[in-house]
Amino acid sequence: MKVQESRDLALLSELIDELPLAVKCFIEHKLDHDRSPSSLLEYTRDFRIFFGWIAPNLWPFVATEKELTLDMFNDITREHVQEFADYLTTSRNLQYKSLVRKFHSLRSLFTYLHLRFEYNETPILKRNVFATFIMERPSNNIEVARQLQNKILRLNEIPAFVKFVQEGVIEQNNVQAQWFHNLNRARDVSIVTLLLESGVMVSDIVNLDLDDISLQEGYIIVTRQQASVRTKHRIMFGYNAKTYLYDYLKVRTDTYAPQSGERALFLAKPNGETQGKRISKRAIQAMVKKYALKFGASEVTVRQLTHSFGVQYAATNTVRNMKQQLAQRNIDSLEKYLILPSLID
Repeated sequence: MKVQESRDLALLSELIDELPLAVKCFIEHKLDHDRSPSSLLEYTRDFRIFFGWIAPNLWPFVATEKELTLDMFNDITREHVQEFADYLTTSRNLQYKSLVRKFHSLRSLFTYLHLRFEYNETPILKRNVFATFIMERPSNNIEVARQLQNKILRLNEIPAFVKFVQEGVIEQNNVQAQWFHNLNRARDVSIVTLLLESGVMVSDIVNLDLDDISLQEGYIIVTRQQASVRTKHRIMFGYNAKTYLYDYLKVRTDTYAPQSGERALFLAKPNGETQGKRISKRAIQAMVKKYALKFGASEVTVRQLTHSFGVQYAATNTVRNMKQQLAQRNIDSLEKYLILPSLID
C-alpha cells in the first residue's frame, strides 16, 4: 500500500467510527472488495456533510450522527434530497462536477443499504431516495475541455506563477506567515514546478521517496494502481523542476531536520514539532490554493496544474508519448488535452 493510501486508511478508520453503524458497514464492505482507501475517505467526507446537514432538520433529538439507525433513514424524502442539492450549490458554492461526485457517493451508499439489510425478507430501508437523481459526469470530452479552459494556467502565465511562488509572496503585517513562506519556498516552488513540468498527481508527490528521483537524468518513479496490479512508471520532468529540486535538496535536511530514517522526498514540519515528516496531500493542496489566490488565479488547484501541463505537452507530443508521460492507459482520458488548445486560441 502506498504512503498516501496508508495515511488515508488510518484517517478513514477514525472517521467511520463517527458515522452510523450501517454506513460503517458500507465502508468496510468496500474495503474488503479492494476499493481504494483514498476514494472511500472522500466518500466518508461526503457522507458526513450530508448527515451533518440533515440530522438537525429531521432528528434534532439525536446527539450524534453515530446514533442514527437505518430505519430512521426512511424519514428522508426526495424533497430533502433536492434541498440538499440546493444547499450544496448555494451555501457551499459547489460546482456541478463536485455536486455530481457527492451524489454519486450517496447513491452508492443508499443502494447498498437498500439491498443489503432486510428484516423478514423485507428491506429495512424501504426506498433509495437518491436513485432517481441522475447526475452524470460530463462524458463529452469537448464539454470537459470547456470546463477546464478557464481554470488552467496559460503558457505565458506559468513562468510568472512559478516566480511568484519563489519570491513574490509578501505577507503584509504578518511576520509569522512571511517566516513560514521563507522557510518553505524552496520546497513549494520545487513541488509546483514538478507538477507543471511532469503532469504527476498530488498523491504521486506525497509518495515520492529520495530513491525515486534522478536529478541527473531528470525523472521520477511513480507507482500507479492498474486494476489489481501496481505498476511503476518513469516520469520525466523539465529543466526548471530539476533546478528547483536541486536547490530544495540542498536545504532539505537543515530546514526540516528529519529523522535519520526518513526517506520522503518532500517534508513538512508540523507546528510545535522539531522534526520534519512526509508532507500530506492536504498540505500540498492548501499550499497551491494559497499561492493561486494571492496570484489572482482562484480557480487553480493542484489538479489544474496537472491539466496545465497536459495541455502544453499535448501541443508538441504524440498520444503515445502522452500515455507514457501521464501514466494513462485510456486514450479517451487524454482527448481533453488535445481539444483544449483550440478552445483557448
